Amino acid sequence: MGDYQAIIEELATILTEKTKIKRENLQPELHLEESGLDSFARIDLVLAIEERFGFELSDSEAANLATVDDLVKIIMLKRTETGSPA
Repeated sequence: MGDYQAIIEELATILTEKTKIKRENLQPELHLEESGLDSFARIDLVLAIEERFGFELSDSEAANLATVDDLVKIIMLKRTETGSPA
């Protein structure tokens, strides 16, 4: 669970910059749409995540990101696939 919480912390900065989510409201079950994320903001968020974590998301992977938990899980999956700790 340590990795999960560490990723949440890393995402907090990106999400507070790219969305209307406040750090204190950042919960795994929070739906991204609730943060006012429109299609352009979603693209910006995905690009920021790709840059920060060093991998690319396919269009289908990006489209399936509905919650903060989804973001964490895809980051953990991509880290496993690439063998990257960062």
